[in-house]
Amino acid sequence: GAKYLGTGLDFGFTNDPTTAIDLYKYNDTYILDQILYKTGMHNNEIAGQLKGKIVTADSAEPKSISEIARCGVTITGAKKGADSVMYGVQLLQSHNILMTSRSTELIKEQRNYCFDKDRNGVSLNYPVDAYNHCMDASRYIATKHLGNQNIGQYYIAR
Repeated sequence: GAKYLGTGLDFGFTNDPTTAIDLYKYNDTYILDQILYKTGMHNNEIAGQLKGKIVTADSAEPKSISEIARCGVTITGAKKGADSVMYGVQLLQSHNILMTSRSTELIKEQRNYCFDKDRNGVSLNYPVDAYNHCMDASRYIATKHLGNQNIGQYYIAR
């Protein structure tokens, strides 16, 4: 069967959802499974959804990471450097990745994810700040577990 590798977590609250994505490996394929997509969640509620998971979260929220860890969840912050967004995107694009059919928001985001452009229409090296919550959670867990190998593409698992 598929081997669980870990969970990526992107924090949200009022306007943005908190999202969590599990990463599995099956043979030479990786599988992303959306397990959480919800606004208005407090850290103790997030922790309740992540019991038994090994979580890599947005390191921009150390207080949230600490509170979730105090609830008994194994959680660390994602390593983010200057080009971490582009690196994570390219890493995901370089593997064959399936998405479970229940990962509806992840699939929608993947279809709508695009890079920002300057006023002359030239693509910039960062994505538009929309349709990126599941994608960010996916980047955090992919950056931790995947090495850059060959070029792949997204498929949607049925």
